[in-house]
Amino acid sequence: MYVPGIARVHYDSIQNSRHTQADYVAVLDGAWALAVAVCDGAGDDCDAADAAQISAQIAAAVTGSTNSGVQGLHAARTYLQQRNEDAPPGQEGITTAVVAAITPGFLDMAWVGDSPAWAVRLDGKVVPLTVPSCHPCGTPCNVEEKHEAEGRWPHRLLTDTGDYARLIIATDGLTAHLPLAGRADHMNAMLDDLARLAAPDLSGEYVAASLLDMARQSRDPDNTTVAVIDLLTHEGEPA
Repeated sequence: MYVPGIARVHYDSIQNSRHTQADYVAVLDGAWALAVAVCDGAGDDCDAADAAQISAQIAAAVTGSTNSGVQGLHAARTYLQQRNEDAPPGQEGITTAVVAAITPGFLDMAWVGDSPAWAVRLDGKVVPLTVPSCHPCGTPCNVEEKHEAEGRWPHRLLTDTGDYARLIIATDGLTAHLPLAGRADHMNAMLDDLARLAAPDLSGEYVAASLLDMARQSRDPDNTTVAVIDLLTHEGEPA
């Protein structure tokens, strides 16, 4: 997908060994921002998939029209609370989420749960953007509710993107190849892999495919989604 003046977005998902594809990506070129929402439904059933899909669509729509990932996640939360209140017992759906609102030179990112995001700088250095709300091997906080021990809901990052070549947003299946100890700090444990596989001189399409190929080799294969967002200069060429 190409958005004039802002970014070129490449995204794809793999189901791996799961019965249900419970990841979802929504991309919207809104009135105020380019919005990219990546959601990871908790579980391996249609309720998890439904929670991820609708939450991502709502979050992207509201984020694109407000330039606020926080507002996007609050709108998704309202939907999920009503959905789960009406659902039969055992058919509730929960999901993690990362939502990016991108405008020329600036990023407003909000997230809940353990789905990661990084920036690849023009010099090739990879910078973690999100801080996991909880250990990726446990039960993450989600769009509907936070853990009691958590602070702000959702988490938020506001940052200038002047020295960023691209952003990478993924679900935690991308880090499933890491040893358990590494997954506790999976943001930093992935830096060497990303520096090699997502270098600025590589095409976004190639990067997305390479990262998903790595996810296919995981010791515990999971649904995996990757969105590679190549930021553009004011001239409309890749940064």
